Amino acid sequence: MPPQYTELDRMGNSASSRTGTRITNFLLHTQEGDGTAETLADYLNDPSHEASYHYTLRDGIVCDVVDTDLASWSVLDANPYTINLCFAGSRAGWGPGDWAHIDADIRIAAWLAVQDAKKYGFSTDVIAPPYQQREGLSDHRYVTECLGIGTHTDVGDNFPWTRFAGYVQEYTTGAAAVPTPNTSAVSTPNTSAVPTPAIDDVYAANPWLGTRITDGETTTPDGAGRFTQFEHGYIYWHPATGAHPIPETLWAKYQELGWEAGSLGYPVTDRTMLNGPDGQASGEVQGFQGGALYRYQSGDTYWVHGAIRDRWNRSGYENGPLGWPMSDEIPWDTGTYQDFLHGRIYWTPGQTLATVTADGTDKPLHDPYY
Repeated sequence: MPPQYTELDRMGNSASSRTGTRITNFLLHTQEGDGTAETLADYLNDPSHEASYHYTLRDGIVCDVVDTDLASWSVLDANPYTINLCFAGSRAGWGPGDWAHIDADIRIAAWLAVQDAKKYGFSTDVIAPPYQQREGLSDHRYVTECLGIGTHTDVGDNFPWTRFAGYVQEYTTGAAAVPTPNTSAVSTPNTSAVPTPAIDDVYAANPWLGTRITDGETTTPDGAGRFTQFEHGYIYWHPATGAHPIPETLWAKYQELGWEAGSLGYPVTDRTMLNGPDGQASGEVQGFQGGALYRYQSGDTYWVHGAIRDRWNRSGYENGPLGWPMSDEIPWDTGTYQDFLHGRIYWTPGQTLATVTADGTDKPLHDPYY
């Protein structure tokens, strides 16, 4: 039986396309404030705040803020493959008693997580501290500590992971779990699965990779992933992201950034060839856990990520007024900037500003969500 709650439609425009990325995680957040589900939703629906969640929840009220088919603005480069829920009025510094007071909301969060996991086909494993990188249900700190994205530590040390996992088990299997004082109720991944068929299947579907070079597979240093080398690229596999080929045209940049152990992490999409406004092929892109690699025509490959990537996405990607990325991020004053074919995006802790160059003059580019 689903828990009792009231669901309100508070959909706004603080969202981005998932660009075909498969959803792998449902993440919990704290507000660090005193709002209700409705007032937090109102705040998030102002795109100038550059933040949003798919759901806000408090006192049995669930506000739908972002369609789960779209990416919310919650966890930087993890946005394309996550669904995000915020407990309105909550704080990461809460003690056990504070969380016990909203136990009914925790049950509702578990129900929503299980329903979305079933809808999008990802695991309902609960990933509690100490984290392991895989698909499943976790929190914002998982993104920080396990994926290396951002600095947030919510939902905090005292979140009742065992009780949450018990509710998840109940809604996944239909049988209520008996809470225990330890974390034994938290699901653990199935480590017996052999990933070779996934890599072989992807190879069969991508003959452009050419001759297989690696005899079998190589285990990545984290012990979780696998990769295989081919004549014209590699296939990487991880239980949280699946298997995806990386072409030789993007490989040098991936290597420069430290492979899967570096800032990019594992690939989350296949390489996609992109067309320009005239319909002709103009370049390629591939999504990773820590951003995306873009390569314009036969030029160099650049990494687009974080707040600059979000601002560029809102301008229309490579076919917008800024055009293709022409550099990586470059340190500047208290922030960074990144050059594009027709302009530049600046980032500081206080704001993100885009400019386009016309007739030799840099002009501010209006943000369509402001």
